[in-house]
Amino acid sequence: KFCIFYYMKFLTVISILFILESCKTTINTFNTTDNNKIGVKSNKFRGTIFKNSYSKDKLFINGIDSINRFTPTKEDIQLAEIILKQQIEKQNNPRINQFDKRHYVDKNLNKYFRQYVGFINANGDSVIHINFYWDRFTLMERMKRYEDRRLDFTSDFTIVLDGGSYYWNVNVNLTKDTLERLEINGEA
Repeated sequence: KFCIFYYMKFLTVISILFILESCKTTINTFNTTDNNKIGVKSNKFRGTIFKNSYSKDKLFINGIDSINRFTPTKEDIQLAEIILKQQIEKQNNPRINQFDKRHYVDKNLNKYFRQYVGFINANGDSVIHINFYWDRFTLMERMKRYEDRRLDFTSDFTIVLDGGSYYWNVNVNLTKDTLERLEINGEA
């Protein structure tokens, strides 16, 4: 009985460690055919990092000086995603332009393609602006041509007007470990 107890306890600990490890987000970056963009793949989402060499004239980010930019590293993206997961539910209250639980952005983080732009704000803080694009259109939505064809690693930086919780953005202040300027698109 004594051996069986410890064996069962050992199996329980191993199972918990396995579950915790499988829940961990693994992020990989890779070069794309566009020298100004880096691809991002994880076991939960995908996206594009825009290098500081990406033309500032193609960036239209409200409230930032796109001249003072940096290229986010894999570690910067990992930190930004951790801060996002920890703080998005609180920042997303009240749930503006999210009409039912199925569309709450804080409950569907892994269903969005991301675009990452690093910049230094007026206070000298390192900030990553993240655009989110819905990436899980149903078969019926695709038949109605609702799918978004911009969701490619080499796609240009895009601004979408309207679309509700299918399109939103937020700034992640890496220096202060905070989310700032959460903006959920409106509905037309």
